[in-house]
Amino acid sequence: MIVFMIVFLAALIIQKTYIYAQDENTVNYDSLTDEADYSEIDSTLDDYGWKGTSFKELVRSVASSDTDIGFNFTGTVTEAIISNRTVLIQILLLSICAMFLTVLDKNASDSAMLFISFILMTLIVAVFINAARTGYECVQMSVEIYKALCPVFFPAVAYSCGASSAAAYYEIILFLMYIVNVLVKNVLMRCNYVYMILGMFDTFSEKDKFNKMCQLITKIIRLSVKGMLMFFLGLNGIKSLILPLSDSLKMSVLFKAVSMIPGIGNSAQTVSKTIAGSAVLVKNSIGVAAVIVMAVIIGIPLLKLVVMALLYQILGAVLEPVADSRIVKAVLVLSGSLENMIYMIAVTVVLMCLTMAIICFATNINLYV
Repeated sequence: MIVFMIVFLAALIIQKTYIYAQDENTVNYDSLTDEADYSEIDSTLDDYGWKGTSFKELVRSVASSDTDIGFNFTGTVTEAIISNRTVLIQILLLSICAMFLTVLDKNASDSAMLFISFILMTLIVAVFINAARTGYECVQMSVEIYKALCPVFFPAVAYSCGASSAAAYYEIILFLMYIVNVLVKNVLMRCNYVYMILGMFDTFSEKDKFNKMCQLITKIIRLSVKGMLMFFLGLNGIKSLILPLSDSLKMSVLFKAVSMIPGIGNSAQTVSKTIAGSAVLVKNSIGVAAVIVMAVIIGIPLLKLVVMALLYQILGAVLEPVADSRIVKAVLVLSGSLENMIYMIAVTVVLMCLTMAIICFATNINLYV
């Protein structure tokens, strides 16, 4: 930014050109927007189902307040219900079959119940594996979107606020991606696998041997995710109190120096502030576009997981008065594992969106110089 202003002022002095302040409505943002290379993030969007979507056009539409992102809520819910309809019916039929086993003698009843338990366990484990794959992909998508966004977003932060702020926030983002990749994807997701295995084993055993262990795993997952959220929000808040203000003071000194140039000082200062304001708008537009992309791309599979958890919770509540207790416990264990997965993904996405919002807001300080 400083080098650009020096070259700009040198050209003005050499050519002896008169400068007039540009009207706010005639600012051309295309030149600033086109400087970035959006090919990597466009490729990432193509990989996750947004084929043909241009991130550059999305940034422009956000800057012009003309954003129209379609989100088919009803279609997503309907698709989740249809995809789980067969399994729900099968579990319901198994519950009905288990109800009629009481008319048989004890040996035949136990053998038939063991057979039903194996079928039920197979169905529930298959549902959990598909849901876990979806949750894993959601976390992976959030990290990949941030990776593709960094080469576009942080040059805009450096251009609008300063290199010190951009470097500091870039370190935070890299650390955040590392923690999400290691803690959430590789540790907590696997803890949820252990929760599911112990819960299913506990369901078909005579006594509850791992009930407390399952509760402990749930607490570990939730406390870890909450701790991650509080840590990064606090870290962003502390950084936002110092670095943007330091860069703002440097920019203020530069603007004052420009205004003291005889003859063209006031006009040059006005143009410089206009350029800085345009850079802030481009930076905020990129940040908002990134939040929109992340919310929509991850929101669709996350909504499907929410519908799945709700369906199996309802099924467990309906079956509890009439069905075998082991079947009800198995369904509720599946619902609990889905709830843990939803909690991890939702908090991770909220943290990433809040981090982007904090960076955009904190680096707007040059607008008030």
